[in-house]
Amino acid sequence: MAKFPEDAAERELLRALQQNSQRSLRELSRELGLPISTVHEKIKRLEREGLIRGYRAILDEKKLGFTVTGFVLVSVNYMNAPKTTQAEIAEKAAKLPNVQEVHIIAGEWDFLVKAKARSVEELGKLVTEKLRNIPGVEKTLSIITYETVREDALLSL
Repeated sequence: MAKFPEDAAERELLRALQQNSQRSLRELSRELGLPISTVHEKIKRLEREGLIRGYRAILDEKKLGFTVTGFVLVSVNYMNAPKTTQAEIAEKAAKLPNVQEVHIIAGEWDFLVKAKARSVEELGKLVTEKLRNIPGVEKTLSIITYETVREDALLSL
């Protein structure tokens, strides 16, 4: 398991890549004050060690019509799925369309699902027709957001 980088240059490199991973090696080199070859080697090592898991485009969900964000608390009943685990049920939920996150949680509920939808009705169908039909899912509680103040995956390094 990779550990938090002690090298200040690597932390700066990770910060820079989080903000914009499409910058060229030349731009990153100039910004960090390091040779291009050093930046390239650090990126490759951070990828090998799993600190950088991948790169992706961040889409504007509202422009694409996904105007509803829902959080769904899920309770599991193992009597309905005796040979399965909480993690297996959560993994099935994670594979549903437009599900962005699934977290196994402590407390009264077993896991939390975050999903995007084009409408409240679409989110409702995801919950009632797909999520609730996963063997072991006993009940759900849906929470629909009014407004998202902040949503990103940046880590403070």
